Amino acid sequence: MDKLFDLVTDPYDRKARATPALLTVLPVVVPLVCQFGTKNPILTGILGVLGTCGAIYAAASIARGRGKLLEEVLVKEWGGLPTTIILRHRDTFLEGGTKRRYHLDALQRLGIQLPTAKEEAADDAAADDSYRSVGRRLRELTREDKKLLLKENIAYGFHRNMLAMKGVGVILSIIGVIYGLALAGAIKLDPVEFDIHGLLPPGLSGGLTLLVSLAMLAAWLGYFNKAQVRAMGYTYAERLLEKLAGLPRLRGRPAGPAAHPANAAPGAPNP
Repeated sequence: MDKLFDLVTDPYDRKARATPALLTVLPVVVPLVCQFGTKNPILTGILGVLGTCGAIYAAASIARGRGKLLEEVLVKEWGGLPTTIILRHRDTFLEGGTKRRYHLDALQRLGIQLPTAKEEAADDAAADDSYRSVGRRLRELTREDKKLLLKENIAYGFHRNMLAMKGVGVILSIIGVIYGLALAGAIKLDPVEFDIHGLLPPGLSGGLTLLVSLAMLAAWLGYFNKAQVRAMGYTYAERLLEKLAGLPRLRGRPAGPAAHPANAAPGAPNP
C-alpha cells in the first residue's frame, strides 16, 4: 500500500510511469466501464481487488522497466545521453558561447574540469566520462527541484515509457477497435456486414470504445516515436545544464573566463 500511495502522490511516478501504463490498457477498460457502469458491484469488486493486489503499481513498474531498456538502446543510437552529447566540443547543438560558459561553470561550481577540444579529440572516451560526471552530479543536486526541471523530466520519462509500451498499445488498440465495432453491432459475422447505425445510441458504448481505441491507435502510430523522445531528452538536458549558473561557486575557484582550459593562452599549462 505504501508503494501504491507513493505512486499516486509522487508527480513523476504518477505522470511518467502510471499514466503510460493506464493509457496502454485504456481501449480495453473503456468497454468494461461502458457495459457495466462505474457502480456495478462486479466491476467495482474487480477493480478493488486489482488495486489491493498492486496491479497499478505492477503496470507502472513494467512501463518503467521497458522504458529503461529502451533508453539503453536509444543512448547507443544517439551516441550518449543528451547531457553528454551537447557538452562535447564537436557537437553543434549549443552555440559556442553557451557551451564555454557551461564548461566554466562545471569547473567553478562542481569542481569538474572538462577537457579542451584538443583533449577531447585525443581521448573522446575520457572526455565523455567527464561530461557524464557533470550530468550525474547535476541530477543529484537538483533532485528536489519541483518546477520546470521536474516538468521536463516528466515529459521525457512519459514519452520514453509510452514508446516502450507502443507494441502492446497498438495491439490493445486494434482489439479495442474490433471489440467496439462488435459491441455496437456495427459488424456481424453471419452474414458478414457493416452497419454504421450501430455506432449511434443505443450503441453508444461501442461507439465510445471505437473512438477511444482509434484515438489511441493514431497516437501510437503517428506521435510516439524515437524523434519525440530525443526532442524531449534534449529539452530536459538544456534545462538541467541551465541549473549550473544557480549553484554556489566553490571556494578557491577562479571567477574569470580566462581560467577555463579552453580559453587558456597557447602553451599555457592547464590548472
